Amino acid sequence: MCGQSKIRIHAKSMKRFKDKVRELTSRKRGKSLWQIIQELNQYFRGWWNYFRLTEAQSFLKGLKIWIMRRLRSFVWKQWKNPKTRVRNLEKLGIAHHDAMLCGNARKKYRQMSKIKWVAIAMPERYFIEKGLYLPGN
Repeated sequence: MCGQSKIRIHAKSMKRFKDKVRELTSRKRGKSLWQIIQELNQYFRGWWNYFRLTEAQSFLKGLKIWIMRRLRSFVWKQWKNPKTRVRNLEKLGIAHHDAMLCGNARKKYRQMSKIKWVAIAMPERYFIEKGLYLPGN
């Protein structure tokens, strides 16, 4: 391994990144999904350009999953009412019966972001089409 050095992202840098994403995707900010995506894109591009030479593929994969869950919970809170949730899930291609079960669930936002039908309705592609830039894409 002579002559090969690996650059890794320090744990403090990862923590700062996650804290900033938590701040930007906070459900109580009162901003639209479009505004959140614009702020995330600006932060992601700067962060990724700084750390792109590192060997952090596994970290980035886990990060994408985590960011998707945060965005799903953000959208779920914006939909607010069960009727709105059911209608929007149906618009995104979920069958009426499954949309009714999800839309009327009493689980909180974070838990609902893990539910199968919510994840199917809002995959990574859904947010990318809305303009999201993910590190490593």
